[in-house]
Amino acid sequence: MTISGRISCAILLLVLGLAPAAPGDTAGKREILGLHVNMPKSEVHKRLEQIGKFVRDERKRQEVWEVRDDTFSHVVVGFDSGQLLRYVTAVAREDKEAKRIAYSDVGKVGEAQQAGDPKINNFNYEWRLAAAKGQPGGVIIARGRDPKYLSTYSLKRLADQSEAEAEEKE
Repeated sequence: MTISGRISCAILLLVLGLAPAAPGDTAGKREILGLHVNMPKSEVHKRLEQIGKFVRDERKRQEVWEVRDDTFSHVVVGFDSGQLLRYVTAVAREDKEAKRIAYSDVGKVGEAQQAGDPKINNFNYEWRLAAAKGQPGGVIIARGRDPKYLSTYSLKRLADQSEAEAEEKE
């Protein structure tokens, strides 16, 4: 293969590696609105100030932010004792102009654990994320009452036992 052919192949592989995840590919969904777990609190605030405004503090190091987005109206973020992002939950807009997200846009529904009860319109899909590229293991959660579209979309770091116990005490 010529040098120009090798360069073309390398560029193609680089582009494919940077391409966004295909719909239903949970492996590529490690962030919500530019926020990812283990992000320092200062960076989380910087990002949220770009897209919204602070609303209030909640208990257990949790904050609520209103955001300007086609899909989401609010974001709830929670931090650990080290001031790193433990989870982010985005609340879907419910107005007529909202861009809705289907559960199948988040991940392959057939591969998700169904923690709700669809018989009573309680849809709660969960996908596990293995630790990868410096990111800890986690879980993606899509919940709602609508059989097709989610109401909340969360990304949560899987806690170790000591962290879970410390959170319980607060």
